[in-house]
Amino acid sequence: MAAPPDLRVLCRRLTSAPADDLPRLCPLLVSHVLRCGDPLSAPSDTKVKDRSAETPVLVHKLRTHITTLLTGKSSSGRFAASCLIKAVIDVGGWESLRTSGPWIRGLIGVLQKPDPLASKELCIVTLTKIYVLLQGYQTLIREMATPTLPDYVSACLRLISPPASGTPLKVPAASVDTVACSLSKLVVLYPTTLRPFTAQMKAALRVYIAPTPSDAFYPVPQGLRESARRLFILLSYTAPKNGSSEEWVKAIRSTILDSHATVDQIFRGVVESWESTTGYRGEAVGTGPDPSGGSDTADGLPCWVGVQAGAQRLIGLLDFLAEYFNNPTKAPVSIPLGELLDLTTRITLVTPPSGTEDSIETNPAIGRDEKAELWSVLPDIHMAVLRLHHGLIRRLRENAVPLATDILDQAVRVTTASRHIPAMRETAYILTSQLLHLSGPTLPKLTVESLSSLLRSTCRDILLSTGHLESTSPPQSTNPSIAKPTNQQQQQQPHKQNTSSTNADAYLGTPADNPASSLPPPLAPSHLAAAEALLPVLLTHLPQTALVPDLRGLLDRTAVLSHARDAMLASCLHPYRDSRGRYYPSILPFLVRRFPRELGVEVLRSNLVRGGAAGVSGGDGGIAGSNAGGVMMMEEGLEELLMSKKEERGAGDDEVGMDGAEAVADDEQQDGGENGEGKGRGRNETVGGNGGWGGDAMDVDDSSARATSESVNPFAVVTTAAAAEEKREVPVRPASPLKRKSEVFEADAGKPPKRLDTGKAVVPQVAVMPQAKATEEKEESGDDSDSEGSVQIDMTLEDDDEEEEDE
Repeated sequence: MAAPPDLRVLCRRLTSAPADDLPRLCPLLVSHVLRCGDPLSAPSDTKVKDRSAETPVLVHKLRTHITTLLTGKSSSGRFAASCLIKAVIDVGGWESLRTSGPWIRGLIGVLQKPDPLASKELCIVTLTKIYVLLQGYQTLIREMATPTLPDYVSACLRLISPPASGTPLKVPAASVDTVACSLSKLVVLYPTTLRPFTAQMKAALRVYIAPTPSDAFYPVPQGLRESARRLFILLSYTAPKNGSSEEWVKAIRSTILDSHATVDQIFRGVVESWESTTGYRGEAVGTGPDPSGGSDTADGLPCWVGVQAGAQRLIGLLDFLAEYFNNPTKAPVSIPLGELLDLTTRITLVTPPSGTEDSIETNPAIGRDEKAELWSVLPDIHMAVLRLHHGLIRRLRENAVPLATDILDQAVRVTTASRHIPAMRETAYILTSQLLHLSGPTLPKLTVESLSSLLRSTCRDILLSTGHLESTSPPQSTNPSIAKPTNQQQQQQPHKQNTSSTNADAYLGTPADNPASSLPPPLAPSHLAAAEALLPVLLTHLPQTALVPDLRGLLDRTAVLSHARDAMLASCLHPYRDSRGRYYPSILPFLVRRFPRELGVEVLRSNLVRGGAAGVSGGDGGIAGSNAGGVMMMEEGLEELLMSKKEERGAGDDEVGMDGAEAVADDEQQDGGENGEGKGRGRNETVGGNGGWGGDAMDVDDSSARATSESVNPFAVVTTAAAAEEKREVPVRPASPLKRKSEVFEADAGKPPKRLDTGKAVVPQVAVMPQAKATEEKEESGDDSDSEGSVQIDMTLEDDDEEEEDE
């Protein structure tokens, strides 16, 4: 059997190249190894039977040369050997693992030699890979892993052991991170073997759990913090017998108590109104120059001094608590939810003062400088609380429904106090979206109303990023040194010299002349993504009846202006209806116009059109499209309405006279307003109030009655009894969301469509809001401005009644 060319080339290069040149050739050598997976993973029986083949000889030669490099005196050769061992293990399978015993001992020996840190990190990665792959083979675990794993852990701990206080760290943070990640993987697979090293691992990594500026190893990279926290949490696997659950609960409660102790110190300048619901009683706090905390014991966290250091310690502990819910547990555990919520409630009840410090009761024994530092660090602490809630809900899922209201109240409280900080808003958007997916439709009205500030912030951030935010110019300065004199003042004092200093910059363009200068800096992509993800959730998972019309209109307008397809679809699928049962305009025309080729939009549009056509052909009350077919309501047909009016008046003749026509027109307008159609229904009943088909088409009366009725309402439809008996069905046409007001078809099948002569240009009717309904809504809301309302383009033709009467 001929050997693969890559295997032959690999052996030749390893034999001919000097050891010092091998690190430079490592990428090429590794690529050759990755192509030799078949010969490296071939069973040993096949190699024995085929002794005349060249492949087994080359494989044995490759393994022998790698072992020689690993045990040699050249550090470059040991580095190249580590690279090749990692590649061979990846493609060799069980056959390579079975023969990797000498390699494991050689790699552990490299960790104990004064080789470069890059070589040691590569050895750690390679050994971790080998130990992870050995987990599936009990025989190999007994022969290789169990005897060598203690030596490996001891070598790693010696490498990252913390030096004496005040001396620099022996290895960089990246190497410590590599060791922490390796031990985190192995402690789950070999908990019994690593049990004797639990105390040593805690002592070596405790300084990275919640570092502060008071520590000698500050700053600590975020990756090292997460790796150290993960290892601390997973050490509960090493508990004897079935004690892992108790060890996990004991560790999390100890972290909660440490957090309370830290809060006692940094909140000493505030008189707290919080009362513990779990029986926590804090110790008496002194009034020394600076708050302090921590412990010098081996099991405690390092000491800290100052508000800034205490805030960093508290943030680290809160992130540590969140990490408990991001890692698996060996057995089911009992989460102390009451103690967690007690801690977060205490922290979120203290917010920065909105104006002066008089709004918050403070401790007069504490200086103003310390209080100012506290106000500056509170937003960072509150963001850590929101991250803790995020991790808790992600782990508990549906089991966190009873906590949703309390968590949402805390999020709204801290976000309202620090809404000027973009990072706070971004964190609140992510948590709010998670909470609304969990229990949004069941939220009480009071909780929904408290979200108004968060909703407005979401829309503002989206409109700002899309360039639709209107910048407001700042008020004019009243400083006389920069005020420009008027021409009249210059004429009255022509010879008076201006001795006061004038600011030359005052004569430049104001911020109002340059709108870009008055806008805040652009938002981060993650911030914008969180706001855009929250917008459709606000339309789908919030009870819309609990929203005020202004907020719903703001959400609709933001969806339209930002071209957010998901949000526009959510708005169309969840129409807004007020307390009186009236549907508000839909933004379906904007959705169809912006995304005409989207399959979901086409399905929505076609189903609404089909439903509208079915309502017209039914004859028992048409389906009135609220806005271009967006919302359809069953209403009484026009014919039945007119006939009922005639019967109530006791009219004996078949034709409706002048007085009857006027009364019917007035009643139609009144009924149209009550049904949410306003003038659109009163003027032309053939077409629905906003583009949908209304009821059955009616024949128009003779010219005298029509002329008389037009004096009252030029678009009122008058019918006769004979026409009612011989009514004809309107040909069903697929209604378009962008139907024009002038597209009114006569009842006669053969007549072409005619335009209504109104004396005014006909504008395409898009998302019409009836005037009568809009007037009622303005009266109810008490707000004359519609800046915060829904996207409404009132294209209803105005009556010319008053103009005709004046003429």
